Amino acid sequence: MDNASGKFVSIGRFLRREFVAVWPAFLFFLVGFLILLLIIKLALATVSIEMSAVSKAVVGALIAAKAVLILDETPLTRRLEQSRRIIAVAVKTFLYGSVTLLLGYAERFVDAVRHEHSFDGALRYLIDQASMYRILSWATGVSLVFSIYFALFEINRRMGNGELKKLFFDSPKTTGNARTAQV
Repeated sequence: MDNASGKFVSIGRFLRREFVAVWPAFLFFLVGFLILLLIIKLALATVSIEMSAVSKAVVGALIAAKAVLILDETPLTRRLEQSRRIIAVAVKTFLYGSVTLLLGYAERFVDAVRHEHSFDGALRYLIDQASMYRILSWATGVSLVFSIYFALFEINRRMGNGELKKLFFDSPKTTGNARTAQV
């Protein structure tokens, strides 16, 4: 029994470390994906956002946050560190945008297979029913969210780790009696 409780404690510590590591990226992607959902819904003239869409945004944000952390440990990222920052941002954005587009088509295809019960029927159904504009708008929006994330990541690295957070979230400091100029 003591060994089992030790395993639960170590699993709990592992989950806590993962949660702490993924939390900032998760919050960024959650807000970005929820704003994207709102924009798409407004563009389609239906303001109500179903709970399934919100849950998809939460799951998508979790997956995106973890994927970004995993990508940072790959040889591709190490090679991109030798490139100009704009190249790193563009390559990562293109990679994630392409994967998002493929996943969008894959999700529609799985739904079509459930509806049609055959591969050929599903393919025809996908071609006839899939809204290309909706999938492309979603992939473009997700790519935009990723590009903002990667650009902010690169700016934070250049400024020094944590400096971007200080810039946006610390209260403005005054030096002596001189106040900082407000725009």
